[in-house]
Amino acid sequence: MKPQIYILKNAHLEVHISTLGATLTRMLTKDWQGKVVDVLLGMEKAEDYESPEYVGSGAYLGAIIGRYGNRIARGKFEIDGVKYQLAVNNGENHLHGGLCGFDKKIWNVEQAGTDILTLTYCSPDGEEAYPGTLQVKVGFSLQEKALRIDYEAITDKKCFVNLTHHPYFNLNPEAADIKQHTLKLYTDRYLKTDDLIPDGTFVTAAGDYDFTSPASLQGVIGNQGGLDDCFVFNNSGKLVRMAELFDDQTGIKLYVCSDYPGVQVYTGKFLDVKQAKDGKRYGPYAGVALEAQFWPDSPNHPEFPSTLLVPGEIYRKTTIYGFE
Repeated sequence: MKPQIYILKNAHLEVHISTLGATLTRMLTKDWQGKVVDVLLGMEKAEDYESPEYVGSGAYLGAIIGRYGNRIARGKFEIDGVKYQLAVNNGENHLHGGLCGFDKKIWNVEQAGTDILTLTYCSPDGEEAYPGTLQVKVGFSLQEKALRIDYEAITDKKCFVNLTHHPYFNLNPEAADIKQHTLKLYTDRYLKTDDLIPDGTFVTAAGDYDFTSPASLQGVIGNQGGLDDCFVFNNSGKLVRMAELFDDQTGIKLYVCSDYPGVQVYTGKFLDVKQAKDGKRYGPYAGVALEAQFWPDSPNHPEFPSTLLVPGEIYRKTTIYGFE
């Protein structure tokens, strides 16, 4: 089945979504002069996301991530005394659902309109070694100047679930990178990690990592190599503003709201995508990913917010990407 692109559009925003990986391929808004700007990194055509070169880049541009976004240490977890071994596809760890995660699946269209799209996917029991048949639904809807993404899932066996999207933003696509963007985060805590796996403790943001007031990404990129960190929130499952990204040249401000307890901020240090939109090459720091999600390696940290979905329960989470 060939992937199809659906276009959601209103007076303020236009979003293109592919059925391959429920992928956000374009997000068009206006700059301070009224010029239309595509603020998402992406490929030119739907089929470009299937090319061996793109898949090998490991970029996940704009795609849905599942069953479990981010990393699971050594690809191992346990449920009710049963041990599971997932694919190890990122060093010695499991990343973004494995070798053929949700980003590489063709999703079914349940509903399509001018400003709404609902996609579904059934992940069979044992896919990528995860237990249970997982029925997943993702709804996209435009609300004035914002894109709302609603995730739902049910299972017939206990399993760990962490669904997110992986959009890379560059609010000034005429610039080669996002070093001049400013970032504000509505938290001062992030997970302490070893090789990007949490050790169970938290760090209070300071210096280059402190974004409680808007700060240029130039500092943390120049001094620390950038960010690939999960910033944490005590939002008790309530929809809160997490992040704001701003570019002074275009005057575009992006905000992120979610009821997830974390947002992974990745400044794209290892990006290397050739022949993307308009023939561009995306190199290091070409975009910044803002991924609302549960915390990485939560299955192995019972003290973290639980990602265990059990039969009879419904997984429901929401993320909003909006513009001011």
